[in-house]
Amino acid sequence: MINKKAVIFLPALLFNLVFVQPALCSVNLGSDLDSYLYPETSQKTISMDFKDAQLNDVLKIFSQQSGMNFIASNEVADKMVNLYLDNVGVEEALERILSANDLTYEIKPGSNIFIVKEILQPEKKLLTRVFPLKYATVPSSKINTTLSKSADSSSQGSSSQGSSSQGSSSQESSKSPGIVSAVEAILTESGSVVEDTRTNSLIVSDIQSQFPLIEQTITRLDVRIPQILIEVEMLDISKTTSEQLGAKFGSQPFSFSGPTKQGLWPFNKGSILSGETRFENTFNSGGEGESTGQYTPSTISFSGLNMALNFLKTKTDTRNLARPRILTLNNETAVIQIKTDEAIGISQSSTSSEGTSSSTIEAERVETGVFLKVTPQISLNTSEITLAIEPKVIQARTGETFPTQNGNITFRDPEERGSKSILRIKDGDTIIIGGLLRNDLSDTRTNVPFLEKLPLFGAAFRHKEKKESERELVIFITPHILKEDQPALNKSLLSSNIVREQDLPSRKLKEIDKELSILEKKGL
Repeated sequence: MINKKAVIFLPALLFNLVFVQPALCSVNLGSDLDSYLYPETSQKTISMDFKDAQLNDVLKIFSQQSGMNFIASNEVADKMVNLYLDNVGVEEALERILSANDLTYEIKPGSNIFIVKEILQPEKKLLTRVFPLKYATVPSSKINTTLSKSADSSSQGSSSQGSSSQGSSSQESSKSPGIVSAVEAILTESGSVVEDTRTNSLIVSDIQSQFPLIEQTITRLDVRIPQILIEVEMLDISKTTSEQLGAKFGSQPFSFSGPTKQGLWPFNKGSILSGETRFENTFNSGGEGESTGQYTPSTISFSGLNMALNFLKTKTDTRNLARPRILTLNNETAVIQIKTDEAIGISQSSTSSEGTSSSTIEAERVETGVFLKVTPQISLNTSEITLAIEPKVIQARTGETFPTQNGNITFRDPEERGSKSILRIKDGDTIIIGGLLRNDLSDTRTNVPFLEKLPLFGAAFRHKEKKESERELVIFITPHILKEDQPALNKSLLSSNIVREQDLPSRKLKEIDKELSILEKKGL
């Protein structure tokens, strides 16, 4: 027979083993852990005041006051700490110091040494996306690299002699990262951006929440840039020709005559001579019996006004230096150069080795000619263009003569003239830049054939004349804004089909001047 007390005792025993004993054990374990981490000395209060102190020094003082042992890891030993504690418990003080500086501690079982180290941040999940650029160019692209090299070589000059005429559009913005720097500014600490030159793309890695801002920034920056066609014409004219530009008036520009009225006095009314000629009044008569006559109002005559416009194309001494047309982007610099690598002197260097010496003579050269830089900026709302224009003329003038081992050598001194200006014009308008003068030295020789070669008397039949004249560089600049739906160069190259008179040969120009002089003599 089963005892009822035993049946009741068995479930109670099981309940005690499953629920009550673990709870008591956990409480006792927690109490034992606190007493293990913070011994009896943890009941003390500590006071500390530190400013810009190293963590290693702070833990040393803390250990002396609390009786606990600390070791700072190498990563945080030199970390600067600022704190002020006044009668604070050891447990609370330790927890606040560690949490305020993103620190934690590690302790092994059976040991009373706390190892202080930095809290490891959880790894962030990074995403990577590729953004192909439609209109912008990555800074490391071959386009920007080529333009940078050409600009450097142009500034350094060349050692070979010759002349050249160049027109180019350089991207000065290639020196700055541009769109890459804008993307880097909005990345998080874990983000990065890499350029791919082959596909002209940006490879961006960052957290997922940052990509909407990155995509919006790239979309707004990678837009179509307006293009500008710059038509430039450079003319080299004499200074006398430039002074004749404008309007010329005659000696009597205008004349004035007062009002007149025809009358019959002293003739009989109604008849003149034998005829019955009458003067009918074209105005209303004042009344019956009044004499009639034709009234002539006063007049101002400009028949004496002679206006003469002297155009450059009718001058035979005008030289067309260049007529380039350059297509460039907004805020990019177009460069036009008509230059010569001219020798201005010599440079001599000597070397000696093993008792022998050798000297080398090289020509010292400088680029001379005409240089023009134009940087446009478009305002699409007003169809206006702001131009930064920088013309420059470099000329080598004859300098002083110095004696050398190879004889007297005359050096040439480079002379530079230029200007910088910023102006605003309408689309399609033309601006004129003048005033860049230079001296042109011409050597003219005339002689009588055969006789100029006679001994002793030949000099009487030869003539040599050196003439120095001033010439002026006149630059015409016409910018055109190209619309997105407008084919490039469809409108601007129409003027290339027009034959201008200054492009004609000198023989043809002489024939034209001869015909004009004949017509002028005939009074036509």
